[in-house]
Amino acid sequence: MPRFALKYPFFIIMLCLVVALIGTFTVVRMPVDLFPHIDMPVVVATFYNGMPPQQIESDITNTFERFFTLGATIDHSESRSQTGVSLIKIYFKPGTDPNVAVSNIANLAMADLRRLPPGTLPPVVLGMDASTQPYALSRSRARG
Repeated sequence: MPRFALKYPFFIIMLCLVVALIGTFTVVRMPVDLFPHIDMPVVVATFYNGMPPQQIESDITNTFERFFTLGATIDHSESRSQTGVSLIKIYFKPGTDPNVAVSNIANLAMADLRRLPPGTLPPVVLGMDASTQPYALSRSRARG
């Protein structure tokens, strides 16, 4: 290989220029987005102060999960029941409009509110996207 490069230096220079030109052309045409589209879940949080996790799961979380199956384009859901809090993450099929998904889930949650135990606070429905996700700075930048 070194003999070939020494024997044909202009060929090697032209080959490097072609690679650099193609790389530059590709980088210029590459789309850049500060917040690229990422399929993020819709989070439904429901609160009932002081209720134990087992009762939260049976009275609130399971009720909502069954009712959310009526929603269109739902891929799957994950839930977590803690003392006084029910958290449900609902994931949608790719290509679903996030605004329509949040609206659909909010409507279903409010329609199911009458089936929840008396004293349950109205559910909070949050649409997640890349701009709402936390990020961490490196230690050197965090100290300032």
